[in-house]
Amino acid sequence: MWVTDWTSQAACRTRNPGELSTEELAQGREKAVCTGCSVRTECLADALDNRVVFGVWGGMTERERRALLRRRPTVVSWATLLKNARLEYERSVGVRPGPSFDEEFEALFREYFVRLVGFLIKAGARQPDAEDSVQSAFVELAGVWDAVSHRSAWLRTTAYRKWLRLVRKNHIDELVFSLPEDPADDATNDVVGRSQIIQLLRQLPPMQQAVMAFGFDGCSPAETAEAMGVPADNVRQNLRRARSNLSRLIEKNGML
Repeated sequence: MWVTDWTSQAACRTRNPGELSTEELAQGREKAVCTGCSVRTECLADALDNRVVFGVWGGMTERERRALLRRRPTVVSWATLLKNARLEYERSVGVRPGPSFDEEFEALFREYFVRLVGFLIKAGARQPDAEDSVQSAFVELAGVWDAVSHRSAWLRTTAYRKWLRLVRKNHIDELVFSLPEDPADDATNDVVGRSQIIQLLRQLPPMQQAVMAFGFDGCSPAETAEAMGVPADNVRQNLRRARSNLSRLIEKNGML
């Protein structure tokens, strides 16, 4: 249900707005405030519709909001767009979730959407492609909700495979064994893609970048191998090479 008077339910309502700064976002300390907030989407929609310039709203900084507005200049009402999002995915999968599903799905979406987008960006995705792939994974999850026991892991694997199909227009089994050894060009103009660690990861060969992304997300080599559809030994070998290459890049760029 869309909350009109969302400010009275915001998790940050007892905090000084100035505390939710861009610097704090970079350090990740505000995550506990925005993540899990029951009206995070309403907050973000309000900031986008009213072109709020300063501060963190709905888990996004002013720079991230400006980037989103530039990418989607034709959106007239973000509140309407976000409010209708659930109706759109329900129609697409032909289900009508009940109240319990609504609450669980919203909680899962709020907890993992941003994290999964970040995971795909670390793996080499541009932010718009990452967002589309993660959203598509959530839509698919709605149709198989009761059949999936480990939903966060399922979402990560599904989002990764959807991204591969999106950018290569091929099947996952054909893709993972044909990744080129030369690193892909960095075409992103997004704020998150300009962080130092993302830029260093983008200098690695695609397979090394992908396995590092899974590693950063807490996956073991066996879990990474299963998600990517490659032998575990292949993952371990690429992890060793990636860590060695990343260490050299960090030292070269004076980040030690």
